[in-house]
Amino acid sequence: MKKEKNFARLLITALLALSITSCSSDNEQTPPKQIDMELTPSSSIVYGEKQEIDLPSNILGASDVQINLDFSLNENLKVNSTEFLNDKLSKAVTVNKETGKISVNSALLYPNNVLSTNGVKLPESYKVTLNVSSASQNFQGKETIDLKITPAKLTVKGIDSKTSIPVAYVIYGDQANFELEAVQNIQADTNWAIDNPTAIGTEVSLSSNILKFTANAGDPDKKAEKAYDVTPVLLKDGFPVASVTFRVIFIPKIKFFYGTYYPEYDLTILLNNLHIALSNGYVSAAPAFSPEAYKSSFAINGIKKDGQLFTDTENIFSINEKTGSITVKKSTSLTAGAYEITVKALTTTGLEFLTTLTLNMSKAE
Repeated sequence: MKKEKNFARLLITALLALSITSCSSDNEQTPPKQIDMELTPSSSIVYGEKQEIDLPSNILGASDVQINLDFSLNENLKVNSTEFLNDKLSKAVTVNKETGKISVNSALLYPNNVLSTNGVKLPESYKVTLNVSSASQNFQGKETIDLKITPAKLTVKGIDSKTSIPVAYVIYGDQANFELEAVQNIQADTNWAIDNPTAIGTEVSLSSNILKFTANAGDPDKKAEKAYDVTPVLLKDGFPVASVTFRVIFIPKIKFFYGTYYPEYDLTILLNNLHIALSNGYVSAAPAFSPEAYKSSFAINGIKKDGQLFTDTENIFSINEKTGSITVKKSTSLTAGAYEITVKALTTTGLEFLTTLTLNMSKAE
């Protein structure tokens, strides 16, 4: 009887120990595995562009994967009267599990590191933290990327934008209006402005996307060259989202003709309609070109005889590219008539001008 009681006690003790061990085992869970998501640490795009960032393939296999974006590492600046920066970020940067991508629509944000007209300075980058987890596969991960948005580029219609600072030359007296152009998808909720109006003065104004210079812009005497560096911008909530800096240079009127020019008297003597002997060789004087500082090169643009197009198959007519002097070779194939030679002058500023020299050829008596 005593042995039976001892056996019962041992059995109860064993069962209790087994139960405690089982409960302890059930309560202890394996810590989630931390996974490396291998996202691009930084991403840069131009304002107005869209971008997609691939989610790591090692998280997409979990059917219960939880994915969310956190923007709390950014200072939650007030960017306009009703919105804060993190609200804008949550709309512009979204995640889609089905496509496996993070989508960025930069047109819903602003370029980084810019100062608004209200004195608000945006951060050098937007910090976007990706959090993922899966209960079934017992993993979790966290990674932060720096999103950088740079301002878009405006262009000036008709101006070569390949150089670092596009340049436009305007001759005193000519109209100086410039049409600004921007990619369509960056113009929503924006307005045009000039970045440096105080430095430029009242000679420059902006009407919508048309930059205008007044008639009195430049040198009051219209004789000296004067340059303006202008930076038009597109503003969104006071932040510059696109800009261009270009230079407008006003230059004196170009005098270009065959004859003589006396700049001190502003006196012109035309010698552009001459009579020469037929079949004899001839070399003309160089044309007048003022101011000479802008003289670059000359070329024959076309020839007419008695008002009709003349084809110089024998290369009888030629021009000195540096001086503009016309040479007529001695030839017996030419017939009497008025030979009008149109000459093109190219300036150092890239402007082109045309003038004519008419040589009336007749037999020498």
